[in-house]
Amino acid sequence: MITAVLGVLFFGFADALWRPSVLHHGLHKVLLHRTVLTTLILGLYLLLDIQHFKFNIPMIGVGILSGVIAGFGLYFLAKAFSLETTTNVLFLNIFTLLIAQLFSFILFKETIQWKYYPIEIGLSILTVLCFNGFDFKLRKGLIYGLLASICFGIAYPLAGVPIKEIGFKTTIFIQEITVLTIFFCFGYFIKKTKIDLKIYLDIKILALSVLSAIAVILFFYSYTVIEIYKVNLISNFHPVGGMIVSIILFDERLTKYQILGVVSSIIVCLSIFVN
Repeated sequence: MITAVLGVLFFGFADALWRPSVLHHGLHKVLLHRTVLTTLILGLYLLLDIQHFKFNIPMIGVGILSGVIAGFGLYFLAKAFSLETTTNVLFLNIFTLLIAQLFSFILFKETIQWKYYPIEIGLSILTVLCFNGFDFKLRKGLIYGLLASICFGIAYPLAGVPIKEIGFKTTIFIQEITVLTIFFCFGYFIKKTKIDLKIYLDIKILALSVLSAIAVILFFYSYTVIEIYKVNLISNFHPVGGMIVSIILFDERLTKYQILGVVSSIIVCLSIFVN
């Protein structure tokens, strides 16, 4: 369980770096350069244990599918960070948990406490309304954040399928190189595929890339040692770490509505965790 906790901690720290990086360098540049470095790190990590590589075409296909969904999720996440505060985006993660629960139930028959589910959905909607200032017309940043949560809620449990068959190292590399391919293809159409190594002199970009790679390794390794639903539960507390880092390092401040939204989100996480 310690690996899941550490993975979530690193995810939180990394997520706090998205907004300042995107605002300074631009959306696609950050996505591309971050993913280039994380793919290299995960590729080297796989090579260290290449003798255990298992070639299984169906499972590689599932890994690619998971990567495609995660790639869209990552794009939506970065786009959300360019439009909303870090706290607003991170605490939408409760929808990742709710979606992940459904897909874990479908894929692995993991139980859901259905009697609490409507309450959790209601509190999750309250969280969104709080972050939206109780305006029923959602801002674009929150919409992108919700789309990211849905994508990750599908991609994470789906990745658990190939992890069981070909291992977590192979799965995370396949997923990451798929994401990188998506960003390169997207960059080709908008004519922004140039790699600028000087960007890694920015400590925020370097930390974002390295922390993301470490977080992915720890997070998906946890799928091999404890139940998937427990990993997903633990993952929902990563917004707390991200919020603290953004407040301390980047001087973000919470409004009264954001505080209410954070409390509502944490209540949902605790409810699911306890039940």
